Amino acid sequence: MPLVNNCTAESCAFNHDHNCHALAITIGEPTHAQCDTFVGGPFDGGDPNAIGHVGACKMADCRYNDHLECQAPGISVGYQRDIVDCLTYQPA
Repeated sequence: MPLVNNCTAESCAFNHDHNCHALAITIGEPTHAQCDTFVGGPFDGGDPNAIGHVGACKMADCRYNDHLECQAPGISVGYQRDIVDCLTYQPA
């Protein structure tokens, strides 16, 4: 599973010092490459000893997607407008 190399969504419960600590994230809804695992609010989530990975990707049109699995060597996650997105997403 590809690593989440960095995440600039500081308001996410899984983000600590620009690192994702969710064991596995899901990217996308059928039309937008958002991080479906994003959790805002006063929560502290994830495993502080783990680095996040991409567990699934629903962006079938991404060049890195193979059978809903991300094949990128790693991804970046951050804000695009008001939504937390996979910044590595590239339409095929």
